[in-house]
Amino acid sequence: MKISSKGSTKFTVTGYRKTGITVMILRLLKKTCFLLLVILPVSRACIAGKAQPFLEKGWAALVLDNDTAALQYFGQAYIEAETEHDTADKAQALLYMGICYYSVSYSKGLDYCFRAMNEYKKLERQYPARALEGRSRCLQLVSTIKSRQGQYREAITLSKEALPGFREDKDTAGYRGMIYNSLGVAYASLQMPDSSAFFHRLALAEHLRNNNLTYLPGAYIQVANLETGFKKAKESLDMYARAKRLADSTGNRQAQVWALLGLGEWSVAFRNDHRAAEGYYLQAASIASTLTDKAFSLKAISHLLALYKETGNYQQAMIYQEKLVQTRDSIYSWDKQKEVKAMEIRFDVAEKDRALTLLQKEKEITVLTNSLLWGGIGTLLILSGAIVYGQRRINRRDKLLLKTKEALIKATEEQRQLIEEQKIYKEQQMQQELEFKESQLSAMTLQMLQKSELLLELKERLDEDKSFGKDHKLEKIISKGLNQDKEWSDFNIYFESINKHFYDRLKQAYPTISPNDLKICALIKLQLSIKEMAAILNISPDSVKTARYRLRKKLDLNTEDNLTSFILGL
Repeated sequence: MKISSKGSTKFTVTGYRKTGITVMILRLLKKTCFLLLVILPVSRACIAGKAQPFLEKGWAALVLDNDTAALQYFGQAYIEAETEHDTADKAQALLYMGICYYSVSYSKGLDYCFRAMNEYKKLERQYPARALEGRSRCLQLVSTIKSRQGQYREAITLSKEALPGFREDKDTAGYRGMIYNSLGVAYASLQMPDSSAFFHRLALAEHLRNNNLTYLPGAYIQVANLETGFKKAKESLDMYARAKRLADSTGNRQAQVWALLGLGEWSVAFRNDHRAAEGYYLQAASIASTLTDKAFSLKAISHLLALYKETGNYQQAMIYQEKLVQTRDSIYSWDKQKEVKAMEIRFDVAEKDRALTLLQKEKEITVLTNSLLWGGIGTLLILSGAIVYGQRRINRRDKLLLKTKEALIKATEEQRQLIEEQKIYKEQQMQQELEFKESQLSAMTLQMLQKSELLLELKERLDEDKSFGKDHKLEKIISKGLNQDKEWSDFNIYFESINKHFYDRLKQAYPTISPNDLKICALIKLQLSIKEMAAILNISPDSVKTARYRLRKKLDLNTEDNLTSFILGL
């Protein structure tokens, strides 16, 4: 160790000649410093494992779909591992946090994953097998994220690279089964059914061999889907039923939803039993409503909506169309809340980590300084009081300088972090607000379009049926539903919040423009087709073309000018 005024204590002897005794004293002090630096880390390394209970609790919460509690446990495990200098547990905590975060943000998931890989790399010399397994788990997480991003070929390469890290005779946790499942999903997305079927069957065999109850229902469902595609009714029904029984016995609600949806699809495909399928779908929707991940509710509602459309039950179809839109909005709100909670936990972990680092540095400096001080006092008392006095004076000066520097660095760092955090928070807040408004506008436009199409289709069916008169109550209800004044009012609020003063600029530049012309301009701004505009405005496509032609005249556009480009350029 280099002993200087920047690190610990700088020893100088002034006013004395460097005799043989002085040289021996300096060598003794150097050896004392070396022993302290070696013994202290070794003693800390002997105490390990405090992070494991938090890792186990976090994983149990993650399996039960409680991501928030899981993140808190994993963050506490990271702090404990950092305190104990336990590289293995620290790497595992980072990996698990990556697993939690990637469902919210792919970039944050990858960041934690790569940090975990760096920690596992530190174990290569002392624990090569554990380092290889940890690296393989990180590679599989990266593969999963790449697959979610649609980069299936890269995901396949990463999964195959991760596979050798788990020996078949020692893989009791079922990692090979998870990798086989990922490969099956990727090959299916690349339209390679034979390869997909091969790996899904391998995944099922692995999970059965390890009796992995967490992933076994999903493996049964994947193979059941394959058998359904191969028109094997008996085999697919048996797989769906096994998955359902296993999911019920373990309380795996996500697997229950998938199994019920599969049984419903099977009922339609092989028995054309829409009533049985409806029962399965309704049960799946009920269970999905209790899950925090609203993607399962979205899937169940989509199945019900498609079933009611197929059977001609348009009244129920309208109800579930509304539920579909509401669920999509709730998914956005849930993702937003989850991201905010994740940011809070991440900030809390970072703050505790920083405080812990400062505390450790202060403790090390205090221990080293005290050890050197007492060693110097004991040795210098033998030589002379003058050396003791000089040594104490140097120690006081260095400690004061060190505290001053630490206080300055701490204040500067806190100020910099505060400015950066405020800047990032404002940018994120503005971006989230814009994305929310855009999603609301898109959802509202889609809802208006789908509602108009559904009502027009129902009106056409009623017109074809001679048993209904023009003054029928249902005809009046449909006409009332086609009146979109309230929806246009809400639409204009969201549209103006994104496109500031769009209508005012048009009115100011072209005073003759009408409210209907403004609607046409707004729909052109959203780049909708003529057919979609006609559906929303409840007019024919030819009427839309006529309205566009009149609008061109009011805007004084030449023949060669493009109306859409002009509106988009405003």
